[in-house]
Amino acid sequence: MLIENNLVLTRSDPSGMGGTQLIYRVKNYGLTAVNRPQEEISQIHWEVEIIKFKDNTISSFEVCHTTELAKNTLKFYTDKSLNEFIEKSFQYFEELDSLEKMLPQDP
Repeated sequence: MLIENNLVLTRSDPSGMGGTQLIYRVKNYGLTAVNRPQEEISQIHWEVEIIKFKDNTISSFEVCHTTELAKNTLKFYTDKSLNEFIEKSFQYFEELDSLEKMLPQDP
């Protein structure tokens, strides 16, 4: 079972390939975790993307491969390892938001 802190949406995977997508959000960043059907039913396989939200809506975001957390799609094979990553990413997103507020804003 995955943690529910900062979980803003649970839905069917929008790719149409089946499975479930979870969207987590902390400030302007978050992550998506997708679990699609596998040949081996007992095999857990989460694909995780770091995302940056474009505005206050839940569905308006883009994949972000420019953070120190992830330069590409991450894969987790246990809920425990994914939960550990999710909790650490929340702390990172809080720090990243604070740092971005210190930067000069574009006019």
